[in-house]
Amino acid sequence: MNIELYQKYFRKNNKGLVLLILIIGVGTVVNGLNPYIYGKIIDSISGKNIIILKKWLLCLGIVLIVTLILETVESLIGNWLTNIIENQIKNDLFAHITIMECKNLDIYEEGELFNKIEFDAENIVSYYLDFVTSILMIVFNLGISVYFILNISKKLAAITFITIPVLYLINFIFHRKVYLINQKIRQFTDKYYSFLNDSLSEIISIKTFGLEKDISKLYNEYLKEKMCLFLKSIVLSKGIGVIRGSFGNTINVIILFVAGLLIIAGNMTIGMLVSFSSYMEKFFEAVSKIMELNLNKQQVMVCYERIKDILDSEQEENKGIILERPVQKIEFNQVVFGYNDNLVLKEMWISITKTGLYSLVGSNGCGKSTIFKLLERFYECKDGEIEINQVPINKYSVLNLRSHIVYISKKPFFLQGTIMDNLKLGQNEISDLEVIEACKKVGIHSDIQKLKKGYYELIESGGENFSSGQKQKLGFARVLLKKADIVLLDEVTSDLDGEAERQICNQMEEIAKKAIVLNIAHKPESIRRSEKVFFIQGGKIAAEGTHKMLMKNCVDYKKIFTSDI
Repeated sequence: MNIELYQKYFRKNNKGLVLLILIIGVGTVVNGLNPYIYGKIIDSISGKNIIILKKWLLCLGIVLIVTLILETVESLIGNWLTNIIENQIKNDLFAHITIMECKNLDIYEEGELFNKIEFDAENIVSYYLDFVTSILMIVFNLGISVYFILNISKKLAAITFITIPVLYLINFIFHRKVYLINQKIRQFTDKYYSFLNDSLSEIISIKTFGLEKDISKLYNEYLKEKMCLFLKSIVLSKGIGVIRGSFGNTINVIILFVAGLLIIAGNMTIGMLVSFSSYMEKFFEAVSKIMELNLNKQQVMVCYERIKDILDSEQEENKGIILERPVQKIEFNQVVFGYNDNLVLKEMWISITKTGLYSLVGSNGCGKSTIFKLLERFYECKDGEIEINQVPINKYSVLNLRSHIVYISKKPFFLQGTIMDNLKLGQNEISDLEVIEACKKVGIHSDIQKLKKGYYELIESGGENFSSGQKQKLGFARVLLKKADIVLLDEVTSDLDGEAERQICNQMEEIAKKAIVLNIAHKPESIRRSEKVFFIQGGKIAAEGTHKMLMKNCVDYKKIFTSDI
């Protein structure tokens, strides 16, 4: 067992593990008496001794009842331990993913992370619990079977023991192939679940562009690849099984032939042969379990390497100073940033020295949303520096910094829960009346009142029971409730009609009296109201000023709005 895994997850459940091992040990010993009792029953039948037969039948009945009880208790404790340890690993993985640096998160696809949390953790726990609980079974089965096998017939025992090096050799030959096929299967399932997640979440877009047949064809290709990989795995597994089985059957035939000669010669009874066969079966069961654990280890090694990548990845550090006073100043000083080798921001200069409404305007991909991500410290600048209140942003505690910021995207996210829960987002100090007041200000209150359960109506996955405009209003209600110093708005009025847009823009101006509001927009209403507009082009601030000034003095800026105004 991996020492790190044992120390972190299994050790804290030592009492449960010890109890499980003890139950398995007792069950193995009790069950180990069965072949011996069966042999005695057969011999008493052959000897026509009714009294001895009754005695051994009573013993067999007691052994079978005790075995059944122990197996039931073992199953209950085993499943309980599996769920406890599995949940601990999954919880750690999930928690670690939530605090991973975004540059490390970008490496993974959504389906890959899901696969690692759900299936890799299950495989690891199942294997190690199987390993721990099998040790005692292997030891007792080997000990008991070897003892009785040697006592019944040393000649037959010698033939039986020849199997060990041969079975080990079979395992040694195939273990690398098993590792590689399991690695390929895990890599494929990552892609497979990512494809499913992307396709099902964008089903409307697929219908819109008439891509149903194309997506179905692509999915069929995934299924073919999946079948191919799993068939290879099954063929390999069954091939190993056939080789083992063929060798085992050959040994059985040889043992039966030698035992027949011994019985004919009067050196062994039929009951002794039955007992020997049963103990030999237990011997092979223990040896096969060792080989099985060794082969399964290859699959678990793949799973462990995959989750270790997550657990060892860099986390966001929450060290730093506390931003205690309201934010009054934000500065980007020659900030350079890009994703991999693709530079998005090139020596970006921005200076905001007081609260107010400020807009970022530019073509798609010019770096507007990237500015928000840098302010939230999702990423670090490659060069240059961002300062808040004249202090470099990386000097602040990440969690404390984000507590001063609220970010609302074009498509607000929703958690499973009620409307009230989704608006408070864990801020229990916010009263229900404050939530209702915020919803009135953004014009969503009357819509909520029409619902059967009002503010306690459950929000469906992705907010499907609301229109895109209603979702944007709910998102903006969160802005009003958080009362942050920095408000980042990413096209929050894109799906609103004229009156609703003006209502939200009025609230933007109200918030901007006490906070710095940075607004990304393509629609002119909120941009017109901005104290200053930053026009981004080529990863730099190409021009800045009021909307009116830029429309007059900047040709490229004017082109963006010519069709809208």
